[in-house]
Amino acid sequence: MLGEGGVVLYVGKSKYLRRRLLAYFRAKGRRSKAARILTNAVTIEWEYLPTEFGALLRELRLIKQHRPRFNHAMKSDEVPRGYIALTTGAVPAVHVLFRSDDPRAEVLYGPFRRLTSLAEAARALADATGVRDCNATKCIRAEIGTCACPTVSPSGGPARGGRNQESGGTSTSYSDRVAIVRDFLAGRTDAPLVMLRERMEAAAEAWEFERAGSLKAKLEQLTWLHGRLRKFRADVDRLTFLYRAEGHGGEARVYLVRRGTVRAEVPAPASADDERALEALARRVFDGPDPKGRDIPTHDLDELYLVTAWFRKHVDELGRTATWTDRTKIAR
Repeated sequence: MLGEGGVVLYVGKSKYLRRRLLAYFRAKGRRSKAARILTNAVTIEWEYLPTEFGALLRELRLIKQHRPRFNHAMKSDEVPRGYIALTTGAVPAVHVLFRSDDPRAEVLYGPFRRLTSLAEAARALADATGVRDCNATKCIRAEIGTCACPTVSPSGGPARGGRNQESGGTSTSYSDRVAIVRDFLAGRTDAPLVMLRERMEAAAEAWEFERAGSLKAKLEQLTWLHGRLRKFRADVDRLTFLYRAEGHGGEARVYLVRRGTVRAEVPAPASADDERALEALARRVFDGPDPKGRDIPTHDLDELYLVTAWFRKHVDELGRTATWTDRTKIAR
């Protein structure tokens, strides 16, 4: 649905387009979302896709591209969920966010249902590394020496460095600390766990048992997060395959999925030349290092959820998937 000047107001999909559009025209009442969409729309455009999976994917990508105002008003999840993120900016921070498309996130992981546990783990990660989890312009923890972040001047640049008693002063630059957090979230290091364990053991040896107990609690919180992130990465790694979806009128499509996101799609091969073209495309998609890296980009999280939800709802469709090494049935 397009408004004045071609602004996209709403993106939707339907198996029965005529029936869906009639529902909009029959909508009544100013509180009706359909009526409000139609009041603001001046043009309706549509496109055809042969498979429901392809239509869902196209709908999601158009919504993320255009950010239509009426799609933003869609029902939110009944159960709150959060993500742990490393933010962008002059002084990156560890934050818990509540939207997978939050523009502040450089990388984020989730979702997590246990929001209290997630918040505690994020604080433990900040305590272990010295990366801030506070407001950039006024970091109270930097003032009292529990955060190593440089505070930010009103102009947006770093103003002065902080210090972190837990981290042993300012011997490690803030950018190095941020790199440790990024690698921890991506599964490339467990250094924050080692840091907390060493401090806990040192406190116990010094008979500082209250501090040792506090560090033990932080270690447990961060260990929980480490385990959840490891499971998340393992789940993502399993989502690499070719998927042949049978479409309307026999228009089958092949989707090439790598780490939970669709990297390419083509009509199902109908000849030897088509099979060779698919093989060449698959080699580019699946062989070698992932061009997107180990981190799941922020804008891909919702696509990952779409893929997992599709196969959870349509379990029989798993029989139409194949790994790159067992791709012969895709050509059938």
